[in-house]
Amino acid sequence: MENQACPNISACPIFQGLLDAKYIEVYKNLYCLAGEEGTKKCKRYIIKNLTGKCPPNLLPNSSKTIEEILEGLNKAKN
Repeated sequence: MENQACPNISACPIFQGLLDAKYIEVYKNLYCLAGEEGTKKCKRYIIKNLTGKCPPNLLPNSSKTIEEILEGLNKAKN
């Protein structure tokens, strides 16, 4: 997947008005367009691969751990 864009980039909510425009290019370059290196550190990509969905407001560099995010998703279900 090196040098390929994230497969979720076209539908990713962070590019649909969630982020201020000045941050969009930074996130795209660090995560979405950085191939495997970018996707393996993107919390959005990891969570979506694990659960099939991702909270719309989760940022790629969230300070929460994967376990904390999953716990939050499980609490939201109940």
